[in-house]
Amino acid sequence: MIKNQWYVAEYSDQIPNGGHKRVKMLGLEFVVFRDSKGKVSCLSDVCIHRGASLGSGMVVDDAIECPYHGWRFNGGGKCVKIPSQEPGVKIPPRAKVDAYPVLEKYGMIWVFMGDLPEAERPPLPPFPEFEDPAWRCIRGTYEWKANYARITENGIDPSHAAFVHPSFGDKEAPQVHEFTLEQDEWSAYAELKFVPPEYKGMWKFFRKAKRSMVTVRNGFHVSGAHVRIQIRPTPTWSTVIFDVNTPIDETTTITRWIMARNFLTQKIWDGDSRRRTLRIFEQDRVIMEKVCPELLPVYLHEEVSVKSDGIMVAWRNKRRELIEKGWALDVDAMERDVQGKRAMVIPSPDRADPKEAKDFLLKTVPLVDGERVRAEALKQRHGGSAPAAAE
Repeated sequence: MIKNQWYVAEYSDQIPNGGHKRVKMLGLEFVVFRDSKGKVSCLSDVCIHRGASLGSGMVVDDAIECPYHGWRFNGGGKCVKIPSQEPGVKIPPRAKVDAYPVLEKYGMIWVFMGDLPEAERPPLPPFPEFEDPAWRCIRGTYEWKANYARITENGIDPSHAAFVHPSFGDKEAPQVHEFTLEQDEWSAYAELKFVPPEYKGMWKFFRKAKRSMVTVRNGFHVSGAHVRIQIRPTPTWSTVIFDVNTPIDETTTITRWIMARNFLTQKIWDGDSRRRTLRIFEQDRVIMEKVCPELLPVYLHEEVSVKSDGIMVAWRNKRRELIEKGWALDVDAMERDVQGKRAMVIPSPDRADPKEAKDFLLKTVPLVDGERVRAEALKQRHGGSAPAAAE
């Protein structure tokens, strides 16, 4: 699990004005609440007074009220009321909790889990179809007992469809044809062509002609551990699956998905679209909940990759780059030294300000040594020997 990334905490309409919800991400608890004007905030769930869960309280006067002693914290994480104090008594400067940047887009609440300044944060992935009236969107949520990075990689894997998804691929023609990988700082996409299976169900009715190659464009964006799959079964028909994968912990993932289509856009077809999407997830579950190791390897040499794995290799390389920056949570250290013994938090942007940082009470999560990871990656790149000094 990696900090300094956007993760989706919930669908926007699940947090009404004056509402709140306790959510778990990256192995830690947070509270998401919306004030009377509609603004959403996300805070660390731990009250710094006596450790109670803020998410178990309620929203009062646009602040989240701790259920234990009634301390109230505004959207910026600062305590604005301590009921036990006499009027006029100053609130201690350390009476504050970490507050995280929030964006609402595509009907989702995106939370930035980290301390980077705004100019250095990655953008959100594009989804132009979401607000296009020519497209019909449905959505859902799916929970896996599997690692989020494994789930993301599975979504961008072009070669498993022929064996795991009989409605998409053909085991008699499983080849992944030549493709070009398009990459930028935060994402990678590729357009591929597949031989579809024999048409069945409604597809047999709508596509009476002989089956032909189907164009699929898929890829990832680091924000939200996002996967985008666009399938064009005909020159004019197109389906887009937009999903984000939130790590609840190392082995539990919540996928929030939106399926958009520009054909058969009447509501009557939503049920079929939902069933087909959920069937895909169920087929993947059989594989993903039994992979070994459960966590995605950091180094490419730990598993064998071939040319058709190009998109997945790009995903692994991008993750390793982020880990090398020192952004990966050291889960082993958290389990050994933190759970049940100490409350810790993901560092928030205010901690980058020395004047603000000195007043934070809770320690930040332990992180993996990025330099060690980088040194090991260079070593493997050079066949197990130490790299030259110039590198």
